[in-house]
Amino acid sequence: MKAVTLAAVDEVAVRDVPEPRIDQPTDAVIRLRAGAICGSDLHVYHGQMGAMEKDYPIGHEYVGVVEEVGPLVRGFRPGMRVGGSFFSACGECDACRRRQFTQCQEIQLFGFGARFGGLAGSQAERVRIPHADHTLIALPDEISDEQGLFLGDALTTAYFGVRRADIEPGMTVAVVGCGPVGQLAVECAQVFGAARVIALDLVPQRLAQAEEIGAMPVLADGDAAKRVRALTGGRGADAVVEAVGSEATLNLSLRLAAGFATVSAIGVFPQPSVPILIGRAFDRDLTVRAGMANIQAEAAATRELVRAGRLHPERLVTHRMPLEDAPQAYALFARREAGKVILNV
Repeated sequence: MKAVTLAAVDEVAVRDVPEPRIDQPTDAVIRLRAGAICGSDLHVYHGQMGAMEKDYPIGHEYVGVVEEVGPLVRGFRPGMRVGGSFFSACGECDACRRRQFTQCQEIQLFGFGARFGGLAGSQAERVRIPHADHTLIALPDEISDEQGLFLGDALTTAYFGVRRADIEPGMTVAVVGCGPVGQLAVECAQVFGAARVIALDLVPQRLAQAEEIGAMPVLADGDAAKRVRALTGGRGADAVVEAVGSEATLNLSLRLAAGFATVSAIGVFPQPSVPILIGRAFDRDLTVRAGMANIQAEAAATRELVRAGRLHPERLVTHRMPLEDAPQAYALFARREAGKVILNV
C-alpha cells in the first residue's frame, strides 16, 4: 500500500509499505479516506523529534472506514466511518481508569517513530489502530470527513488548552500563535464565554483570519506585551493559551498574563527543556499548565459542538491534495503558505 514516509530531513516521499494487519485482539484496521498535515508533523519533517528510521510512515490526523476488527473490539464494526486520537491508549491501566489517557502505560503515538511507541503513521491508504475501542471516534452522519479530521487532534487540543486556561465568562483571553490550533483556540475561547480574544502571531494573513472570527489581532513582535496591556487598561490577559511550542512564545505568554492568570501551553516543544521567566510567574501569581491533549476524555465534547454548529474547524482547510502530492503539500505547509492541508486518499 502507499504511505507518506520520511525520506530525509525536510523531505517526504510516497512509498510502498507493508499492509497493516490485526496484531492484537483489540486492534482494528481502517481504510483511510483522508489525512491532514499537522503543525507537529513539521517537527518530524524538520528532524526535530530525534532519529527516525528512513522511510517511516508519518502522520496522525485521519478519517476513514473500519475495514477489520479484532475479536475483542466491541464498539466498532466494519463499515463504520471513524476518526481517531493521535495516540492509542489501552483503557484498562490505572491512568486510563482515571481518564488520564495521555499517561497510559501503553501509550503509542501515530507516526512519530520508535521513541514514541513505534506506530506507523496515518497518512496512508490503511492504518492499524491499537486498542480500537479507546482510540477511534465514531462519526455521525452530521459530521463531514473534513470536520472529523480535526476531532482526533487539532480541534480537541485547542479545546483542551482553553478548558485548562480556567476561562470564565467575561474574561479577556490571549491566544499566542494563530496556526490551525491557535485559530481553533480562538473559537473555543468564545464558546467558553470570553468577552474578548486577543490573537497574536507574526504572520499577517493568520492575524486577518483570526480577526474574521472576532479576535483582536496583535503582531507578536517586541512590543506585543505593551500593546496587550494598552488593550486591557494595563492589566494584561485574564488567561493565555500558548499554541506554538517555543521559548519565545511561552515567555511572551507569561508577559501577557494578568495577575493570577492561567497560562495554558499546548504547543509541542520539540526540545526537552526551555528557560522560562519563572520570576515573572512568581511575581504575578501565575498558574502555568502544559500538556498533551487528553483526546479520549475531550473528544465527545468537541464532536457534539461541531455537530451542533458551534465550532467550524473545516473553515481552516485551504488545500485539498491527493496523497501522491504529499511532498508538495509538506513544502507548502512548511513555508506557511497554507492553513490546513488535507491529503485525500
